[in-house]
Amino acid sequence: MPFRQDRKMPKKKRSPNVPPQFLRAWRETLGLSRPDVVNKMATLSNIEPVDQATIAKWESGETGVRVQDLELLARVYGVSADRLLFAPTDNETPERLKRAYTILSQSDPKAIEAWLAMGEALSRK
Repeated sequence: MPFRQDRKMPKKKRSPNVPPQFLRAWRETLGLSRPDVVNKMATLSNIEPVDQATIAKWESGETGVRVQDLELLARVYGVSADRLLFAPTDNETPERLKRAYTILSQSDPKAIEAWLAMGEALSRK
């Protein structure tokens, strides 16, 4: 990796706050051990494989998961990377967010603000 002008190594791109308990829950729900995950990641990728200790650190929240590793974990678990942001048993929230995104992406800014204001008002009741 090249050095920046301030002589520090560039930061690796980290995934946005993946709840660590969900990473462990996905692995355990699928009946996989950490060695199983390491082996599957190595099989699916041409990048240097991670080790069991790294997976343990991700699952404890000690270190963040790089985006490329999150995408690879999703392939190992047979889901999309964004699905790892939710518990494996939570099927409703990701679908609701997709529906909300569809509505928002097809609306004009005034309609979006009205929709958000209505949601905020309902959540206060």
